[in-house]
Amino acid sequence: DCTEIYKQGIREDGIYSIQPVAARQPFEAYCDMVTEGGGWTVLQRRQDGSVDFNRTWQEYKNGFGSLQGEHWLGNEKLSELTWSGQHVLRVELEDWFGVKRHAVYHKFKVAGELSKYRLTAKDYHGDAGNALSYSKNYNHDHKFFTTFDSDNDNYVAGNCGSYYGAGWWFDSCLAANLNGRYHRGRYSGLTDGIYWGTWYILTDKRTNQKYSFKRVEMKMR
Repeated sequence: DCTEIYKQGIREDGIYSIQPVAARQPFEAYCDMVTEGGGWTVLQRRQDGSVDFNRTWQEYKNGFGSLQGEHWLGNEKLSELTWSGQHVLRVELEDWFGVKRHAVYHKFKVAGELSKYRLTAKDYHGDAGNALSYSKNYNHDHKFFTTFDSDNDNYVAGNCGSYYGAGWWFDSCLAANLNGRYHRGRYSGLTDGIYWGTWYILTDKRTNQKYSFKRVEMKMR
């Protein structure tokens, strides 16, 4: 992964070819070689709303978007990257006021397709709050991936992927959804924006409008 490229002395951010599993084909990924010691493989990026994240199971499996810009690397690749060894997930969030926060999970894994790309995200550190393990019914850790055409969530009355317009590790339904709709700052109605439920200014108490993030990145090493 990008960590091994970093260990070779390369310090330039950019797109590199990586091969996490020797028996599988190599693929391209964006490497962050600067943040917190570098060597991060970028899994997801939102920054301008140019890419629609309301995609099918197959599209989330294979990945979509542009590695230079907004993209989802692909669930199959996430599974390959975390297949063996210990991995860290870093979530970076920026609001429309320029405030930045992060959440780090020191135990990160995505299972294979037979296990519906089940998420493991444990051992939290950071200042954004642990939205992936929020409460009993809003706990994304150890949940299956759901899209509008593949319902694997714990919401009995419907499909969280259809409801919130995103593919994600929904429970019943969410305390976090980084693949939500790209709203430019405030919005009202359904909480379908790019959402992290432990952030400090998620709702304007006066107008009852909600906030969606300006920029978010998920990366691992």
